[in-house]
Amino acid sequence: MAKMRVATALVKFLEKMGTEYMFGFNGHGNWAILDAVVHESKIKCIRARAEDQAAHMADGYFRMKRKSPLPVVTTTVGPGNMNICSALASAFYESSAMLVLAGGGSTQWYERGGIEEAYRYGPEEWFQVVRPISKKAVLIHRPDTALEMLMRAYKVAATGRPGPVVLQIPFDIQHTEIEIKEIPEPNLWVDCFEPGPDPAGIQEAAKLILKSEKPFIAVSSGIHSSLAHEELKDLAEAFGIPVGTTFLGKGAFPEGHELSVGTVGRNGTGQGIKAAQNCDVLIAIGTHFSDFDTGAWTMYDIPSRTKLIHIDIDPTEISRVYPTEVGIVSDAKIALRALTEELNHLGFKKSKVSPWLEQIKSWKKEWEKEVENLKHSPLSPLHYARVCHDAWEVVREVDPQTSVLFDTGHILSFGSAFFQSTSRFISHCGHFHRMGWPVPAILGAKLGNPGHPAVAFVGDGGFMMTGTSIATAVEYDLPVVWIILNNKSLQIEREAMIRLYGRESLCDYKIQKTGELWNPDFIKFANSMGIEGAKISKPEEIKPTLKKAFTSGKPFIIDAAINLNIEGYRPIWYRYPSDFHMRGLDKPPF
Repeated sequence: MAKMRVATALVKFLEKMGTEYMFGFNGHGNWAILDAVVHESKIKCIRARAEDQAAHMADGYFRMKRKSPLPVVTTTVGPGNMNICSALASAFYESSAMLVLAGGGSTQWYERGGIEEAYRYGPEEWFQVVRPISKKAVLIHRPDTALEMLMRAYKVAATGRPGPVVLQIPFDIQHTEIEIKEIPEPNLWVDCFEPGPDPAGIQEAAKLILKSEKPFIAVSSGIHSSLAHEELKDLAEAFGIPVGTTFLGKGAFPEGHELSVGTVGRNGTGQGIKAAQNCDVLIAIGTHFSDFDTGAWTMYDIPSRTKLIHIDIDPTEISRVYPTEVGIVSDAKIALRALTEELNHLGFKKSKVSPWLEQIKSWKKEWEKEVENLKHSPLSPLHYARVCHDAWEVVREVDPQTSVLFDTGHILSFGSAFFQSTSRFISHCGHFHRMGWPVPAILGAKLGNPGHPAVAFVGDGGFMMTGTSIATAVEYDLPVVWIILNNKSLQIEREAMIRLYGRESLCDYKIQKTGELWNPDFIKFANSMGIEGAKISKPEEIKPTLKKAFTSGKPFIIDAAINLNIEGYRPIWYRYPSDFHMRGLDKPPF
């Protein structure tokens, strides 16, 4: 048997898995891991400028791939590990799989309160901090079981509902030599088939759809996680059932398709919202019915008008919000195939839903007429809807397979409806709404979808949080584009506070002495790192500047001046509960 230090064994296994990238930051707690990756493997190591940026890069990478081999993140002890919490939560709540190898202090010094040890209530307990925001988090205690624990961790991250898994590895264990006959074959320990649906559930769902006159399919990122795009399209086309997606589900179904209603939810299309409100059977796949996706649970009339069929790989999401007529625990791809086969067997006819489709077409015409002035707004500074619409047209023309990421904030009010998806390579920060997520995440997206452009929409507030990550684009020659939506304010918060209180607090960025709205010069900031950029404030500047950015072959920043007086596009307005006795619902749920 050969002797090998633990860090080398772990890295050799990851290399055998086919791992392409490790994203990380150097600190004394992970030196052996970094040494093994850089000098003893062919895994490419991307050096981030902060630990959370490394995790966001891995997140962006996985969202473009949605399959193994997984990205790996490495962090160090104390504040280095703690810095990934927000980024880890973002990945966890969006089912984004990654493996985090977190450094730890030496076991010989446990509970002595050595440098950066989380020790007050027990020996090195940092991994306990991230347990609620990761699929699994464990501390390795023995060198001879470290490789075995890594294999289990990888399987947990990659199978079922994907998610980040954290392994904290003490410094001395990383360096300890162990006897290894050979690195195990990964597929024997990691691979397994995804769960399929109970046939009885598929039969019940098909019977319910067979009775329906207004069926509607609503999907979210579960379709992306399963790579079930073709299966979704096959089901919809076979039976003429309209499809809507959440913002996180954008790209799951082609938005130019005649059966697409675009997005549903608080900021969805008019036809998408009306289809959701009026359907008699809702087939929900890989979606968890958040307040954003349902207008704070006021959009669907379940179970009175609408009967729910809910398909999800995670049983805890089924009946979390709505009573479910048929709940099916399954991988989305397998369930869609089974449902298509059963509906064919029962002889579901397209003609039955023709009047329903005609109604949706009329709603679509009405909505497009209503928003025409927003999409082509002549405002200067710019209107969000115009920026989104023009950017969509450029992406469609230059490369429909472009990776497109959206920040949280006011852009959420417009990106959902006014930027049509041209491929599955589109996502936004998601449930956890970590500001600045797309600035580093777009770097990982570029690596995960190489050969195509990559663009991130980010607010000025978000850019200030993670903007140093653009240095990584220079260091690794990653030609990505950032569009900074610059209004010198947290506009979505500003609008809501003024509605609720008649005034804002800490929303505007300004010089306190004069009250003048202010931001740093983002272009000079980028130029200081050798990144080209341009400022735009007029509608006619959007398309040529974005085309220039895409064809530059280098990192590029667009500082887009945005009108501060633009109200968010929200076809569904609802009150956020501001009183203990108010639930924010139009009627009690029970």
